[in-house]
Parts: sequence; structure tokens; C-alpha cells
Amino acid sequence: MTASNRLRLSYYVAEPPVDEAVEAYFEVHDKYLEMGLPTYIVSPRGLGDEKLRLKESFRSLVGELKPLGYIPKLKPHIDRYAITLIRRPLEGEENYRINIILLAATAATVFIDGYMRSSNPVLTKILMPGVPAYLNALLFTSAILSIFGLHELGHKLAAVRRGVKTSMPFFIPAPPGMGGTFGAVITQREPPTNRDDLFDIGFSGPAVGLLVSLIVAVIGLKLSFIVPADEVLEWSIRFPGVRIRGIPFPLLLSLLAQFLKPTPRGMVLILHPIAFAAWVGCIVTFINLIPSWQLDGGHICRALLGRELHRKVSIIGIFILLVSGYFLMAIMLALFMMWTRGEGGAPLDEVSPLSLSRKLLALIYVAMIILTFVFITPI
Repeated sequence: MTASNRLRLSYYVAEPPVDEAVEAYFEVHDKYLEMGLPTYIVSPRGLGDEKLRLKESFRSLVGELKPLGYIPKLKPHIDRYAITLIRRPLEGEENYRINIILLAATAATVFIDGYMRSSNPVLTKILMPGVPAYLNALLFTSAILSIFGLHELGHKLAAVRRGVKTSMPFFIPAPPGMGGTFGAVITQREPPTNRDDLFDIGFSGPAVGLLVSLIVAVIGLKLSFIVPADEVLEWSIRFPGVRIRGIPFPLLLSLLAQFLKPTPRGMVLILHPIAFAAWVGCIVTFINLIPSWQLDGGHICRALLGRELHRKVSIIGIFILLVSGYFLMAIMLALFMMWTRGEGGAPLDEVSPLSLSRKLLALIYVAMIILTFVFITPI
């Protein structure tokens, strides 16, 4: 740097500790206010792979600037890079009242849904005589809340590990008869640092949720029943108000059933309420893995493919939902994408590449989609 450059850059565009933090991690070639925002034209210091040095330096800078009240954003700038600082929102006192109310409401609606299913006379009079319907409803409720709750806590723990502020899970109740819940969500209060963090936060929820669904499926299938098909036909005559119909299994449940509850020809597998909860868990995991918008799969694909390709893949994701029978979800997702113009989930640093280990984990992402895929046919 020449003497004239040193003189030109001797002023501050933000508080001195902020400017000094940027200059500690990057070679600053210019700095100015752009629309009132401190902006620095930089290049990474040191030798070796430039993108790797850029990623490591920027992560360190993010960690240093957040306590100072700023969040930096990184983007390309001709043959260098531009770092723009935005004010970090003030953190208020955490209030979990709404989370608790929604959790209680969801537990109630799921319990009612489970009780309606468990009051089936086929269960109470033939398959499980002496087992009260409320007990099966409690088991169903525990299984559903575990799958959805731990799914969201998987996101939460990954976000905490990566230093990203998020809320606690918000459960969403639904009318009994529709499963009693639309799932749960957490809200990100600030962007992830880079593609690695975006991938980790998106991947962790479905991975944990699928693992819990697997455990629930093993328990549920062991408690399920194998009965002659002729007897099932007799039940439909004996209990005309009861609908007994087959449901499409995801590959995961099919493989487990072949191992835990092999069903000979002429026999029918009747799912225990806990096994049905695992089926619901697979459907929710599959929907979340769709590579669209701000679904978990959308975050994963944004990290893998970048902004422009992610927009195109999002449209493919909606098409997958349509041909799979999830018409309402496809319409809702398309509306959300139009409302936000397909944006959302961008990391602070979208310049640095995704690490090789995450690219390899993308194979597991594809495997999870295959294992949980369920084609829903109109009733």
C-alpha cells in the first residue's frame, strides 16, 4: 500500500473498533458509505487458496462484529470483494409464552385426533381389548410431538453451534382428523454465515426427524397386527361405520415391515397408532426435503447450487409435489415463492464454496428423499 493510500484510508466509516476489526482480517483497498452503510473493498490476507482464506477470515470477522452491533455481508466486487455492514437488531428478552400456548394447543388437537383414531371398535373390541383409547391417544401424541419437536430442535442445535440466533419451536395445531398438527417451525433471527452453516441448519432437522421416525416406526411396527384378509372384510360388514383402507408406505416403512412384520399372502398388516405416527413423520420429512423456497430442502439446495440454480430447482420441487399428490402444499408453496420472489435463506457469505464434506452429505439428502417418498392418491 502506498503512502497516499494509507492517508486516504486513515478515516473511519464506522466506529473505530469496527474498522479496525475489518482491517485486522482483510487487506482493505477502499472504504466508504454506500446508502449510509459502511462498505469495504477487500481481499483476503495471506497465501494459499483464496476462497478458503476468504471463508475463514469472514467467519472470524462475523464473530467479532456481532458483539459490536454489526452484521457483515460479503459479495464479489470486480476482481475483489465488498463487505457491507448492517446494524444487528437489538435482542429483547426471550418470551416463551406463545411457544408454550401453541405446544399445549397442538398437544390437545393431536390427542383428540389420536383418540378419534384409537376409538375405532376394531382396535378397542378385537385387536386391543382392555386397552383404553386414551392410552393409545397419549402414545400417538407423544410420538407425533417427538418427531416434530426433535426435528425443530435439530435445527436449533445446529444454529446454536453455528452462532445463528433462532427462536424456540412454534408448534402449529390443526383440526383433529387432519393429524392434529401442521408441524412446527423455528424462526431465524439472523442469516447464517456461509453455505456450510446454511447446509448444516437445513440438513439437521430432517436428519434428526427421520432418525426419530425410524425409532418410532420400529416400536410401532412391533406393536402392529397381522390378520387374515377375510377377517378384515368381515370387520367392514360388522362395523359399517369404520373405514379400513390401505395406505401407501414409504420405502423406509416397507423395508422395516418386511424385516419386523413380514406379511404372508392372504394376510393384512394393521398399523398400531404409533406406527401410523411414524408414517406421518415420513410424509412430513419428505415434504420438508423438497428443494424449494425456504423448506429444509430449499436451504440445502441453496447451499449446494447457489441463488440462481436454486430458483430453478424450486420450480422442479413444486412439480414433484404436484405429481406426488400434495396439491395443497404445492399451491401454498408456489404462492409463498411468488410473494417473496423466490428469495430467502441467503447466507452472509455466498461467495465461498460449500465444503467437500457437505457435498458428500448431499448423497444422504437424496437417500432421505427416496426413503420417505410417499405418493398420495386422492381418497
